[in-house]
Amino acid sequence: MKVLWSQEIYSYAMMEMGLDSPDLPMGEEVLQNFIETVNSTKETGMNAMAVWSDFSQRWFTLLHSTRPFIFRDHQDIAEHAADTLESVRDTTLASHLVGDLTGSTLDDPLFDRYKKLGCSISPLEKDTNDYKMILKYLDKTYEPVKVGAFSYSVSVDSIFAVEPSACPSYDEIKRLPNKILLWHPKFKFDEAFEKRVLASYMFSPSTRGIVCSDAAAEAARHGFTAVDRPEGFLVLAVASLGDQVTEFKSPPEETKPLEEKQLGVKGLGRKVPDENEHVFWKDDIKVPCGRLIPSEHKDSALEYNEYCVYDPNKVSLRFLVGVKYEEKDVEMDTEE
Repeated sequence: MKVLWSQEIYSYAMMEMGLDSPDLPMGEEVLQNFIETVNSTKETGMNAMAVWSDFSQRWFTLLHSTRPFIFRDHQDIAEHAADTLESVRDTTLASHLVGDLTGSTLDDPLFDRYKKLGCSISPLEKDTNDYKMILKYLDKTYEPVKVGAFSYSVSVDSIFAVEPSACPSYDEIKRLPNKILLWHPKFKFDEAFEKRVLASYMFSPSTRGIVCSDAAAEAARHGFTAVDRPEGFLVLAVASLGDQVTEFKSPPEETKPLEEKQLGVKGLGRKVPDENEHVFWKDDIKVPCGRLIPSEHKDSALEYNEYCVYDPNKVSLRFLVGVKYEEKDVEMDTEE
């Protein structure tokens, strides 16, 4: 609870992103309008550069940054505009929910905020089958996170069962077909899909897709915080992919039909969990906890499988996994 309700954590996150203010007036509208402009413009050369330069200046006027620069392509938009906007929006929401813990409340300040969270959080005992299953899933589908020249492994500190009021309950989700337990890194598409999917779809007025992966390695990339703050959280969710799953190994040209039909979507990765090691959790929920092996899709844009569900009523968050990132192959000097 102290981690969730610390304003210092949110301030630190803003500083790491090089941002001065969490307020984003019209940021989403400006980004959406620019995406429509750049996708329809016929300008080339210096005129095209002027379009990108104008947007960059307007963007950083709204989003005050200590590191402004000129956007040059869709990848820059995905990584440094769309992703940043998503992170700031989440941080702002969480910060406002926490509020001022020094104010007077009838209950303990932490318990008062816990009630506002609208989500029950219960620790799992280490000798339970669920705890052991999650440890196996993490161990089998994890690969070291690389930050520059360094690699980081993870160890599990604790695991919590969660029941968010905003998600379908377990009783509701277990009645749906084709269920699978997946790592839920973030409410965004993988970078390999950003050119057409993230830039053209993510900020449309319609419902956003919820993206998960069957590799803990993918979730760990997003869960990594900073070298001096090695603690992080990974999320496990049960997703119902439905009776019809559409598969891609390259970005789809159009995502509107997928959303309108609310089809389950699977991006085929270059590495997949070994199907021979998959198991089933309770109520026929598949757990793809096999070791990662090369797939037949060697030219895929994705390193790991990704799944997208367009109907939020088909995804239920179940577990919060507290992890600690540890630098590999480091010899500690114990001499005084």
